[in-house]
Amino acid sequence: MSPLHDRIPSVGLHVLYEPEKSDNTLIDIVFIHGFGGHPMRSWQCDDRITPVTRARADSHPRNRPLLRLLKRKGSSDQTNQSATGAKITRSNTWHSESNTPPRLFWPRDLLPTACPEARIILWGYHTLHSGNMPVVSQSDIFSHVEDLVRKLGELRRGIGVQQRPLIFIAHSIGGIVVKEIFRQAEFSETKSDQDILSSTAATIFFGCPHRAVEQEPLMDTVVSMAEASSSIQTESSVLSALCGVNNPRWGEAQESFVRIWNHFNFIVKTYQERQGDENGLINNRSQSSKLGDMREGAESLPGDHRTMCQFKSANDVGFISLSKILQEIVKDEKSKRRGLTAEETKCLLRFTSHQVHGSRSSAPGSSLGTCRSICNTVEFCDWYRRQGGSNEHIFWLTGAPGSGKSTQLRHFRYRIEKQWNSATTSIIYCPAESRSLSQVPVPDSKLGKMRSVTAIRSILSQLFAQDLDLRQRIFGLCDDTVNDADLTQFFLDDYIANKPRTLARRTFILVDAGDSCDDVYIRELLYCLSQMARNSNFSVCLASRLISGLVPPNITQLQLEKHNFEDISRQVQYRLRLATNLLNEVIDGGGAQDLVDRTLDELPVDLHGLYEWTLATLSPKEMADATTIMRWVMLSPEPMMLNDLQMAVRLSRTSFLLCCDPESALDIGLPWSMQELQKTGKQFDTPSQFYQWLCSRTRGLLEARPADGEGKAQQSLGLQHIYPINESVRSFFLSGRGFAALSSGRATTTPPDHEAVDLCHYSLFRTILTYLNTSDLSPLVSGHRLPDAKQRVLSPETSPIWRRNVVDQRNLITSSYPFLRYAVDNLLYHLLSPRPLRYFLPQHAIFRMFTSDNCRIWRRWTALLGETEASAILAKCKSAEALLQPEFGTSFRLERVFRAVNKMATGDSWFSPRRSLGLSVSPMFPIPPKSRTGVEAEAGAGAEAEAEVDEAARQKPTAPGPHLLPLPPYAIRRGPRSRGTVVVVMSGRR
Repeated sequence: MSPLHDRIPSVGLHVLYEPEKSDNTLIDIVFIHGFGGHPMRSWQCDDRITPVTRARADSHPRNRPLLRLLKRKGSSDQTNQSATGAKITRSNTWHSESNTPPRLFWPRDLLPTACPEARIILWGYHTLHSGNMPVVSQSDIFSHVEDLVRKLGELRRGIGVQQRPLIFIAHSIGGIVVKEIFRQAEFSETKSDQDILSSTAATIFFGCPHRAVEQEPLMDTVVSMAEASSSIQTESSVLSALCGVNNPRWGEAQESFVRIWNHFNFIVKTYQERQGDENGLINNRSQSSKLGDMREGAESLPGDHRTMCQFKSANDVGFISLSKILQEIVKDEKSKRRGLTAEETKCLLRFTSHQVHGSRSSAPGSSLGTCRSICNTVEFCDWYRRQGGSNEHIFWLTGAPGSGKSTQLRHFRYRIEKQWNSATTSIIYCPAESRSLSQVPVPDSKLGKMRSVTAIRSILSQLFAQDLDLRQRIFGLCDDTVNDADLTQFFLDDYIANKPRTLARRTFILVDAGDSCDDVYIRELLYCLSQMARNSNFSVCLASRLISGLVPPNITQLQLEKHNFEDISRQVQYRLRLATNLLNEVIDGGGAQDLVDRTLDELPVDLHGLYEWTLATLSPKEMADATTIMRWVMLSPEPMMLNDLQMAVRLSRTSFLLCCDPESALDIGLPWSMQELQKTGKQFDTPSQFYQWLCSRTRGLLEARPADGEGKAQQSLGLQHIYPINESVRSFFLSGRGFAALSSGRATTTPPDHEAVDLCHYSLFRTILTYLNTSDLSPLVSGHRLPDAKQRVLSPETSPIWRRNVVDQRNLITSSYPFLRYAVDNLLYHLLSPRPLRYFLPQHAIFRMFTSDNCRIWRRWTALLGETEASAILAKCKSAEALLQPEFGTSFRLERVFRAVNKMATGDSWFSPRRSLGLSVSPMFPIPPKSRTGVEAEAGAGAEAEAEVDEAARQKPTAPGPHLLPLPPYAIRRGPRSRGTVVVVMSGRR
């Protein structure tokens, strides 16, 4: 253990301890003292450290090399003169006493041993005093909160750890400081402030005032605590004012804390003082420091108000209790980073249901007004924020068929994903489908014949990676197969009954029951989900049609028909507009009155039939164009910008992109140039022309909308996103009827063939590959010799400014090229969307695709993505998250392929041509300035070096050998479809 530094600042943030390796830091702990306290003395034991105590604290081997006490240059104590002439002192530093043994400072001497993965941060605020009397004219404690929030946000943002779990440990009045931090962060629009609240994992209160006790005003209790923690004796009115009791923000912070606690579901632990003698004042302080909630686990500690948090050794009851809480949080963080083992993956595959979990979570289009109005209802707010006694309730969204239940549920998911970060939230989305009565009998008289086992399988398979206890319990069921009866019985009698808990602080379970589900099926779902909501902290939502009969009591119901009147009216207007357009075409074409009457009689009754009639008026060439447009709009994981869609349609209209199998989709072919593709889109050179062409080809079924919060006048047309005019248009095409209508002119009512959707994804994926392989992107990559390993490695923590610059350059490049950002972000999504590729991943074909042309596609994709590690790439491809579920086994196979390709691209593979050539193609962005020494002198001719490396890759040997011919110092190459001569300058080998 390193000795205590002579100076510890009493004001501001101070990092007391931090593991030497940043990857080992899992949590941040912030200590906040009470009124008149000190960031060190408030936690320091009065007893001197004996040699036995010091040896015991230093015995842990990790303490000596890992502890880093960051020195700060302190100034001498500042002194001023008060109005009365007395000295006003504000101590900025604490000096250790010489020639005396140091006192035990447990945040430094004990905590790194118990929790070595934590970064320990001290925060202090000054209190002006004149002798033993505080200065009346100074501000209260609330004046320091904004400074703490700002500095803490800067500290975490400076090294990019805004999502790291945060734990506050507060003593006495410091607890109200923590509550005020949460209150400000809740209403703040600053991202760093919001991250502090969403990342909070626990709050530990040592003797903090939470409420008034019987026959004792809160002000008296607060004054008593302030006097005990600061040893200051003065009038009660002065102390209460300095503690902020008279400030309205005190009441606001106290009232908002329980609401924030329920919403963000972090851990709260309260400790109370305990004295041997009977003292009414101490009892009042003890009762006031309890929240009165069973979840807090209130615990009394020996000692008075000041010494209750000054632990003497690692065997103190309070330190042992606190250490267990911190160790549990660290354990959960380690579990999040650990993936599934081979045995766990095999077990998951045995009981999972083979369907893609999740749904399109983008913001709804035409029904956005209804979605927002429902999110503002009392029923939804109580369920979403877990308040008003709705913690154990299901939110049951009911509506007639076609009323927009699925759309509303997707908006719920979109709202959750937007307001929460993935590190603290788990979203389980389950589309429920009914099964026949002859299947899945379960021996339970209450449930009869269970048919909701498919939904149960889907929920359990998605919870498997989030719940450690579930993994252990379900191993006993994983024999060769898991039958439905045993799985359902396990779900109801074992899993739910034992209060399940996931690694996430909030777990949302969204179940979408189709309109085809009968009353028995929906009642079974309500029973199972009500049991889960009652015995867990999960937030459960079910969307289904309304059923008759009794339902479980813990249900909050909302009828959609009472809130979607505007959407129904808008849908009627769409239908009338389409019908009017059809009649106008008949009349303009010279149709007689009898033809108009016959057209009116034959108009379809249902909306999908009307869409079929509308598309049937297209010519064969227009149908082909409409098919290309609808593929991108309906099958993309996110709404596409008009400029991106214009480029995608141009690429898709070329004849060489027609793919009918995985082999043709994964075959890159020769690179093309944008100049050769201009002839495919002469009808729409500008966004305005393209939008007019799009509306004519889709007969008005698509429209452009600006981003959220912007009007059409404020946002350029090319930057607006393309949406269907109504969600029924999306369901019309995804059901297969829309694409069938465009292929044959009149659709059948038979269920769609999933192979048609797979073929669409083949073409979309091939389009992305073609774009990334274009010669226009070649100037983005430069070549140079391999620098020394020490020069290449630069920790982001040592140069955060350079790291941010690289990210900014990457964003600038992807936003400068239309369709480039979409292609980079969604390449993996379109690769895994076809079922043959998802279930039977062609690893060799994918490896050959990424390594062809000397890893051209791989280098461009990973450089623009900003990641090269296999696991980091999969984590960054958010759109493909649902397709990377463990039950498919895709993620493990892809990681293996990506690792092999990355070794090939970086020259680590023994058969890599770069190793034999002594060259390396750098990332798209420059290396840090510190590592450019000696590199510029050995660089090639810049971007042109890529052509020579590509040429050498086509002639790479199967094994290393001495038969490689030396390359000439100057080489002239003219490649296929080239419009110029590339001169490559190669420096000699050393």
